[in-house]
Amino acid sequence: MNIGLVVNARGKLCLVHDEAFEATPLWVGYHIDKRQIEIIFDTGGTFPIEWEATDEMNDYMMKISKILIIRMENRKPVEGFDTSFLRLKDGRTVE
Repeated sequence: MNIGLVVNARGKLCLVHDEAFEATPLWVGYHIDKRQIEIIFDTGGTFPIEWEATDEMNDYMMKISKILIIRMENRKPVEGFDTSFLRLKDGRTVE
């Protein structure tokens, strides 16, 4: 699966991918201690993303509360989920 983060023209953070997930994404969690994100599904399963935020991206991640997840096929959006963005530390939600 190819997956990436982009900021769209309206300043919204989007997670863009090219394959369907195993279940419906409910939240995206940002582990502030590891500077990594994971998708949390309605089944309780997770999809960790092998990526680490830079200082600039970390500052941005600490300010947002929503993230749009978009699946693309042939450069066109075919599925989207507007999910809540949770900040996590030691596996717990923090403000």
